[in-house]
Amino acid sequence: MLRKLAYGTLIFILIAVAFRFYLNNSSTPRQRPAPQVVLFEVKASDITESLEAIGSARAAESVVLTANVTEKVSRISFNQGEFVKQGATLLTLANDEEQAQLNAAKIELAEQKREYKRIANLHKRNSASASELDRLQSSIDTAQARIAQVKATLKDRIIKAPFDGLLGLRHVSVGTLLKPGDEITTLDSVTHLEMDFNLAEVYIPKIKVGQAIKAFSVAYPDRIFSGEIAALDSRVNTDTRSIKVRAKINNEHALLRPGMLLTLDLIKQQRSAKMLPEEAVFMRADQHLVYQVSPDMTVTEKAIEIGIRQNGKVEALTGLEVGNKIVWQGLLKVKPGKKVLEQTEQWRKVNP
Repeated sequence: MLRKLAYGTLIFILIAVAFRFYLNNSSTPRQRPAPQVVLFEVKASDITESLEAIGSARAAESVVLTANVTEKVSRISFNQGEFVKQGATLLTLANDEEQAQLNAAKIELAEQKREYKRIANLHKRNSASASELDRLQSSIDTAQARIAQVKATLKDRIIKAPFDGLLGLRHVSVGTLLKPGDEITTLDSVTHLEMDFNLAEVYIPKIKVGQAIKAFSVAYPDRIFSGEIAALDSRVNTDTRSIKVRAKINNEHALLRPGMLLTLDLIKQQRSAKMLPEEAVFMRADQHLVYQVSPDMTVTEKAIEIGIRQNGKVEALTGLEVGNKIVWQGLLKVKPGKKVLEQTEQWRKVNP
């Protein structure tokens, strides 16, 4: 009997304690401590801003020399890999038939001129009609047109350099039957090279036509090639948000060749900037944000505009001022409008 009474009393006490615990928890919820986070104080620091572009060099003028007619090669007047001047004869095709036609046309013209002269003298003595003179003049004009036509045909059988440049490898020999489109050799103007590259739209205000640049090649690691910005495209690519830029590189000693990989040094300047740790910046949609901490340790969400990225840091162009504090480590613990506690990590410099 006493044992049952003791068990009943114990059960009653446990129910009472549980009920009191429930009442305490439901009326006064437990306050969670403010999360501890590592803060970063915004400071202005000097940075060296540099902008490089990589691409392949291209000849300012470049052409594949071909024939316009089907004919055999009769003479080659160039050496592969040599520099030639504009107008230099490089190759001659067989033209015996055209030369014969030209000689015949010249003889015909001379004959028509002699006949015209004879009839003109007779016309002065009223022994020949004016219509006969007109007929002979038409014959002279026809003969002259025939000569011009044959000369144009002969011109097609002589391949000349269209501009000063460096010849490539020869792909024909004497006796080769050339057809229209068959490659003879290449000609590249290499005293100045060009290079096209894409530039992010944010850098457009910093690039202008005529701006001096420097070019580097792994083939000549100790040499700097000078150049300038030659042109900017008229449109920005809407997919990549970049603009195509053309650079012109001085190559007067012909050390560089078309197709070589070049690195262009476009911008190199020192300025003051507000650099933030990249870990402190997060994105929502297309907006960059940080958690700013007020003097009373309350967190607010702050939108910023970013600039360059450099060595794990990102530039804050707008949205923050020097002296502001933001959450650096512990972003997942933070909610806007709530307070935080500052935690100092001994193993990390808080303001790198």
